[in-house]
Amino acid sequence: MKKYELVLMVNPSLKEDDRESLLKDITWVFGKNILDTDVIGLQELVYDLSDKKWNNRAYFVSYHIQADAEMLAKIKKDLLYNKDVLRYFVLAMSDTQPFHHFEKLHKELGKVIESWEDTKFWQKLTFFADDRNVWYISRKSLPMLQKYVTRFGNIKPRKYTNNPVQIQKKLRSVILRAREMGLIHYTR
Repeated sequence: MKKYELVLMVNPSLKEDDRESLLKDITWVFGKNILDTDVIGLQELVYDLSDKKWNNRAYFVSYHIQADAEMLAKIKKDLLYNKDVLRYFVLAMSDTQPFHHFEKLHKELGKVIESWEDTKFWQKLTFFADDRNVWYISRKSLPMLQKYVTRFGNIKPRKYTNNPVQIQKKLRSVILRAREMGLIHYTR
């Protein structure tokens, strides 16, 4: 069985009881295969979902699961026809990759960013170039990811970030995932 992260974007206009029953149904399908849960809560998205205006909010829930191909196919089928789930993402995880909790990660990165405010704008970003900080590369570390995106929405090049090639590739894929979820702008 492989490890995955299942991210659900649930309709924010649902009542709390309906939302809880929906999440209980989903957790019932996985049973003991859920390793950890992170309820992120209501998030403001950077763009509107679908054609409706002002549809720029979603309730995020993230599950760290262990599943095989049959179980994933079943949950994808169930989520595809569920009107209360706006979007869902199934992200494969390696055994060494940690499952981050949103609140804990934001507290840790908040301290780091406060110390960055003293740096000049022409200085290079070297946070992820340090091997100890590679652990923080996650789509949930939004304040740090936004530092690696230009004001026009482009991902900053390796020449500017001083990252090794592998880390720059990971960073790029994480930024693209966050854009797809609506947490970071494509362009400004």
